[in-house]
This record gives sequence, C-alpha cells and structure tokens, in this order.
Amino acid sequence: MIETKLYGGKITLNFEEVPYHRFTINGRRIVRVTGATEIIDKSRPLMIWAVRMAKEFLMEKKIWKITDKGETLLLIEEAGKQHTIRKKEAADIGKQIHEWIEGWIRKKNPDIPENEKVRNGVIAFLKWQKKHKAKFIESEKIVYSKKYDYAGICDAVATIKGKKYIIDFKSSNRIYNEHRYQLAGYWLALEEMTGKKFDGGLIIRFGKDTGEFENSDPITRDEYEKNKEAFLGALTIKKREKELTIN
Repeated sequence: MIETKLYGGKITLNFEEVPYHRFTINGRRIVRVTGATEIIDKSRPLMIWAVRMAKEFLMEKKIWKITDKGETLLLIEEAGKQHTIRKKEAADIGKQIHEWIEGWIRKKNPDIPENEKVRNGVIAFLKWQKKHKAKFIESEKIVYSKKYDYAGICDAVATIKGKKYIIDFKSSNRIYNEHRYQLAGYWLALEEMTGKKFDGGLIIRFGKDTGEFENSDPITRDEYEKNKEAFLGALTIKKREKELTIN
C-alpha cells in the first residue's frame, strides 16, 4: 500500500498494487486513467491476435499428427487459453521494463536484466536516452485530479532541449490512439496539481523483441486539448458503467 498526500495534505490517496491495482480515498475506489481508456473497443485487433496465438500453439504441437481424441481436445482447450497466457507474460515484461527504468532514473544503477525481452526493452530505453539526453524531473509520479476524480501513475516528466515534456513509456507492439488519451489523462491531472504547464508530451515504445525504440512526434498543446476531450469522454462512460453495475 502506497499512501500519498496531495493538495497540501488535504487529500490522502492510497494505491494498492497487489492484488487489485487500485486507488482509493477514504475507502472509496477511484477510477484509474487506464481503467477509463480500457472501455475503448479493441475487439478486432485482439480477436486477430488471440486466433494467431491459438494457431501458433497448435502448429508448434503439430496437432495434425495427433490421432488420440482426448489429447486433441486437451490441446484445443489449451490453445484457447494462449491469448490470456501471452497477455499476462507481456504485462509482466512491461512491468519489469518500467521498474528498471524507474531504478535507472532514480540512480539506483540496476543490473541489466537476464530475461531477453526485458533486456531488449531496457536497451531500447538506453538508446532513446542517449539520443535525446532527457533530464528527468519525475518518475512514476502518482497523480490525482480533484476536479474530475480520477488517479493514475505518470511514467516520467523530463526536459529535452530546454522544453518540459510529460512522458509515457510503452512496451506494446505499436503506439495506439488509446495511449494518447492516457497521456492526456496524466497531463491534465499533473497540470491541475502543480499549476504548471507542459511544453508537450511524448509516447515512447520500447521494442521487447527488437531492442529498438519508437517515439511519437511531440504532442502539442493543441493535440493535447483534443486528446483530453476524448479521455474525459471515456472517463464519463466508465463512471456511468460503474454506477449501472452497482445498481
């Protein structure tokens, strides 16, 4: 449990990572930034991915050579679980990459990871850092919007060539529109908390397969305003869905 005092100590926000990954204020659960944006429909790419995971699993097991009916049914059942297994593995890898980066930013000199995918993500981060020479101001910053009542954890704030950016690190296969809305959520809350403006935002994807990085073009304030409206729309729907579920 992480307890954070905000707004001059007037608000105490609690974050419980295990097992719920949730924020609460006086026992009241607060919507997370990623919880709001998860309502965006991603069914089509996820279905394609899930089918591909099942197909790869069955191809690897050479199911066409299996004649025993019971064994075949068992493998088909296992194939149907592959997307869940792979998703959890990807989440674990992403978490380890984030934790290593946080340690590096906080000058803890973390060891290079043994896991190849985590190591690739770390190498991609170091390549990005070498190219852009970012000077970090914040890492894993807990944010809360009193006005809109949501919370989240911002990956980083840094200055690059004299400009201050809010930054979101990703280890996904690509940069999705949803990531822009998430960044807007952190951006909105952090500006509300500090009263200070950002020059722009960056979404940086670290390739856990390639060891290379990809970053979005700097997100301008004009683009941020559009992304903010999309985020607030998702937040409104998420809160209403929660109300209907409770009722």
